[in-house]
Amino acid sequence: MPLIDMVLNLQNIIDMPPEEPKSLYAASCAGDDITVKTWESTWKQYCKVNAESSNKFENTVMSIAGSEDKKPVIVALSGPSLKKNYMYLKDHETPDIQGNIQKFHGRGDTKIVSCFHNFNFFEDNDIMTKDDFYVTLDSGEICLKELYEGGAHDPEWYWDRTADRTLVAYTGTSPELIKRWKGKILWFTTAPQSESLSVFYKDYIDYEKIPCFNVGGTVAGAALYMARAILGGSIMIFIGADFCFSYNHKFHAWDSNYDMKFSGVIPWVDIYGNRVWTWPSYLGFKKWFDFQACGGLGGNQHLFINCSEGGCFGSYPNGNIKQVMQMELKTAMHMFSISKRFPESLHNHNLMF
Repeated sequence: MPLIDMVLNLQNIIDMPPEEPKSLYAASCAGDDITVKTWESTWKQYCKVNAESSNKFENTVMSIAGSEDKKPVIVALSGPSLKKNYMYLKDHETPDIQGNIQKFHGRGDTKIVSCFHNFNFFEDNDIMTKDDFYVTLDSGEICLKELYEGGAHDPEWYWDRTADRTLVAYTGTSPELIKRWKGKILWFTTAPQSESLSVFYKDYIDYEKIPCFNVGGTVAGAALYMARAILGGSIMIFIGADFCFSYNHKFHAWDSNYDMKFSGVIPWVDIYGNRVWTWPSYLGFKKWFDFQACGGLGGNQHLFINCSEGGCFGSYPNGNIKQVMQMELKTAMHMFSISKRFPESLHNHNLMF
């Protein structure tokens, strides 16, 4: 269906997901057994190599714990919606409601915690700074290609860009990525998902120094954990949190091999009530994030603002859950930059916020 035919009014708000919390959590864990069986030997191998090359993961994310306490933090997933609103992360000129040109202040000093897969897109568009974070969870060599896939430059250009960037890396990350990364690396781990892993990790991981992330099986979950639990952000502003294909079957904001894999998909509804298509695994990830918004395992609700302007984060056939506030990214960035804009308003004798 062409985008022009889609209805883009947000759905009504519902109090809770129509599924029990334990059902949401179970959906996110459905593929854990096969994941462990497939990757356990690789995790062990990579963990050993990384531990030996980094002095047993000496530099951990705990070195910056609480640095964004009580501040908003932007959590950037890799959905196709990034392409239509990424510019609101940057300063630029834009007309106001009266047609006057004003400066749009973008995100200011609000930190971004981004999934690693966004590297080419964000670097091409000068989004990230040395104070932001890329998070990687994948162990396979596919993460090397994800650095530059769909980008406008050759691979070496992107490797050079890593010199001024911080990578938040899982202990089982590809050693080749660790070796080639030129900037700072901060380590985290995840809870061992088998007795064999638990025994193995004791020789390489000091759990009193390196934290376990609750990731929900996805790097997006690791990015959320980094932003909320480690940095201490009080408000999570999500972008690119589609968890589904776009209406024209794009899976990212750039051309990727995922666009060619439109098979085995299932239907869902987006935040506007229109049908979208996704994979069962990504629907499970979406439900894990909904579960977290509703309190997670600890029962503590969070303030989640979804600025993806599309996708299915928080959406169900009967409405959007109230725990995930749906908002345009432009609006959210305005909301958190009033103190920067107000002096300009005074200068221009315009006292509007």
